[in-house]
Order: sequence, then structure tokens, then C-alpha cells
Amino acid sequence: MRRIIIAAAALLAIQLTLAVALNRIDTGNLPVSPATPLFSFAADSVTALEITGPEGERLVLQKKESGWVLPDSFAAPAGDEQVTALLAKLADLKQGFTVATSNEAAKRFQVADDGFERHVVLREGDRVVGDLYVGSSPGFRQVHARVAGTDAVFIVALSNFDLETGADKWLDKTLFMFKAEDVDSLAFADFTLLKKDDTWQLENLEEGRQTDSEAADNLLNEAGNLTIQDVLDPQDVQVLFNDQPAFADTVSFTVSFKDGTRAEYRFAKSAADYFVLKQSGRDQYFKVHTLPVENLLKYTREQLVKQEGSNSPD
Repeated sequence: MRRIIIAAAALLAIQLTLAVALNRIDTGNLPVSPATPLFSFAADSVTALEITGPEGERLVLQKKESGWVLPDSFAAPAGDEQVTALLAKLADLKQGFTVATSNEAAKRFQVADDGFERHVVLREGDRVVGDLYVGSSPGFRQVHARVAGTDAVFIVALSNFDLETGADKWLDKTLFMFKAEDVDSLAFADFTLLKKDDTWQLENLEEGRQTDSEAADNLLNEAGNLTIQDVLDPQDVQVLFNDQPAFADTVSFTVSFKDGTRAEYRFAKSAADYFVLKQSGRDQYFKVHTLPVENLLKYTREQLVKQEGSNSPD
């Protein structure tokens, strides 16, 4: 009987030792339900998002009545669909498997408080609803992650490329795009195109002459598909419009929309190889590629008049 008791005690000691050893292992998948959410917030309830990079670079996105904006970049509009997609992805993150629990492992996987690839904070008003450290990548579109205030390191379905810290990566590049079907008139310095009976007509066109509808369609298409690259500091570029009024007025056009609104687009050439765009009704100045603006400047009144012998449709 005594031998049995001794054997049982020895077995219990071995089991306890093994349990302690396993508890100290900081690698090797410790199973958790892969369906367990990392967070409990609703994506559409988030009102602010902060992303900090490894060098301290910081991006802030805020939700306003008009949509998402970049408050640290002159309140320029952000791409709503892009922000919404990221929030949905973050809200849907699952814990998967714990791969580590120690401070050393957090540093190794780059998810420590003082060493990370990204630090993401989500707020609903003044309340933090998500706080996540994102680190190294073990595979395609996978990263190590750790919820702030906890020890467990997980592998989640996310990429650091989803969490860019540059404002230009989140800017609504299509902010000034419009559809020709929504336009009533397009006015440049020396000509105006008017929509009449579903076709474009030059204003004050001489009797017997016709508008080149193909050229007009091309112009509307190019004007309506301008994209912006970045938002600029007004102190750096405002002088371009003040010192070059004649040039700026030459590089401009005005769009009147069917809903009764009107927008003027003014451009000025910077010392660098790009144009600066200022639209009426907006305080910001935007960077635009040179080529599309120069293409617009090539259009003249004469080019929009159908030439004799031309096969361009009316």
C-alpha cells in the first residue's frame, strides 16, 4: 500500500512539473477558439482611428457628418470606403491561436509597448474600444498581434499595408471627379460648353458651324476624371495664386451641375513638376499630376468646332 501511495505522489509531482513547464512555454500554439473575436465594437460606431508607426509617425482619422477626414492634414477628406473597409476588417478579427505570452516574445514578434510595427487605437467618442499592437508577419496577409494590456500574442488575418501611416494613402483621390451626365455646362477662359438636347454645344457658335461632339465628350471625360495625389500646406502654395493671377485664371474651368451647384477649379504650376489645385468652396490645396492638367490646356475653342469634312458625329 505504501508503495502505491509513493508511486501516486511521484506521478502527481511529475504532472505538476509538466504543467508548470508547459505554462512557461512562450511558443508553440496554445489553443484558443479560432472564432473568438479580438474586439467587441461595431465598425459603424467608431468615430476616430489612430495608427502609429515604428518611428513614431502617426495618422489620425476622424468621423464627421460629411464623412471621414484627416484632421492633421488640413481636414482633407479621406476615402470613406477605404476607412470603412479597414474598420470592418478590424471588427472581424479573430484570436486564432496564442503563439506566445512572455514579454520577450512580444519584443521578438514586434508587438511590445515600446517596439511594434503598428499601434492601432479605435475610439467611440472619448472611449477606447480597440487597442492593438501589430508586429511581424509570419505569412501572406498575416501578422502577429497583441491586444494592449494583455500578454497573449496571436496570429491574425491582417497586413501592415492595411495600416499605412501616410496621409496621402488615405486621401480621397477621387474627390473632384464628376460624371458628364450630371453637368449642365463647362466653362473655360475662351469657351463654354452647354448641354442641349443631350448633346454638347459651344456657346455663341457661329451660324453654320457645329460643335465637334467627340472632342467635347473627350474634354468632359478628362475634366471629370482628375485625381489628386496629396494635400498641401496652404502656407507653401497659396502664394502661387496670389502672385500669378493671370496664369492661374488661364488654367481654370468652372462646372455648373444639374443640381444647381457650381464649382470653380483653379490651377497653378509649382516649381516642382506638378500643379496645385484649389477648388471653390474648399479651403485645402491639392497636388495634381502635370500631365492631365496639360492635356486640358490643349483644348481650344477652335478644336471644339467641327471641321469641314470631319466624320465626327454630331
